[in-house]
Amino acid sequence: MIQLIYGAKGTGKTKKIIDLANENLETATGSIVFLSDTDRYIYDIRYQIRFVNTDKHGIFTEEALLGFIKGILASDHDIQSFYIDGVHRIVKKDVCEMKNFFDSIGEIAKHTQTAFIIAVSKNLEEMPEFLLEYVK
Repeated sequence: MIQLIYGAKGTGKTKKIIDLANENLETATGSIVFLSDTDRYIYDIRYQIRFVNTDKHGIFTEEALLGFIKGILASDHDIQSFYIDGVHRIVKKDVCEMKNFFDSIGEIAKHTQTAFIIAVSKNLEEMPEFLLEYVK
């Protein structure tokens, strides 16, 4: 499953995704991972959630991020959810150019039963067609 948190810059997406991750702890039966390109919110994430700053691991492309996610999943089969704040910032691309990435994440989600909650800076009317199925 993929779910998008979307909106223009400054509309509270990061706060919303952090709140969703923290709330998920109440009912989670597996591990939760939170990916961001900054340590700015590390203390807002509850300590039971694995927080990873992708910049510190040299993750700057779609391929690197996909490989990183697959590596984390390979090392921990109990991961239930990934929360990714600003995926477009992490890979340095506009989300409109990330169809292959989202197709790959969809395949990973399907094969591993892992949920991906991803924040992107786009308003609904700017959203590319391939992302509309993930808008809840």
